[in-house]
Amino acid sequence: SQKRDGQLWRIHILPSIGKVKVPSLTRDDIVALHSSLKHMPITANRILSLLSKALNLAELWGYRPDGSNPCRHIPKNKENKREYFLSSEELERLAAVLSEEEKNGTSMASAILAIRLLILTGCRHGEILALQWKEVDFERQCLNLSDSKTGSRVVYLSEEAMDLLKACPRDENNPYVVSGKKDRAHLVNLRKAWCRIREKANLPPVIRIHDLRHT
Repeated sequence: SQKRDGQLWRIHILPSIGKVKVPSLTRDDIVALHSSLKHMPITANRILSLLSKALNLAELWGYRPDGSNPCRHIPKNKENKREYFLSSEELERLAAVLSEEEKNGTSMASAILAIRLLILTGCRHGEILALQWKEVDFERQCLNLSDSKTGSRVVYLSEEAMDLLKACPRDENNPYVVSGKKDRAHLVNLRKAWCRIREKANLPPVIRIHDLRHT
């Protein structure tokens, strides 16, 4: 997200309003920028959110009066949600590739574990990557997530998910279920492994990691 925000700042925000002093920014300035990107509605919305956060901080730091954020009340463009549900055949191909990758050691075992848990639990990928063993309740067959996007919550698990967690190798020195390359750390990025596995399973490139939890 930091890289994406930096690109939005350099490519769109600075060329448009970069020379305007922070206290002088008006709603008309923001509306003009947002409207100029009507051919890129999602990008325009991301820019509006980014500017709103920046100008909230400007108020906090004393560069603008409280409650003066010019991004307020500017309606965002309508966005169509992108959701993809894998078919039974696609899931079978994916499962076969995961087994092959596991057997050959092509992908990290932790990446394969994470992908399987995403499919079986419906959790967000950030929740799975940061999952700690102390959050796994084997007796009640659930995950007690302490820091999910929506706050703490309980995720009840299927027998398949429980079997997967019980069979998972456990490093007593690492509190995380999906271990990373560094000691006592979790895996931080699934994208590279997912892109390769998705291609080997002949899945459409539009399928994101996030779509696994929908399925």
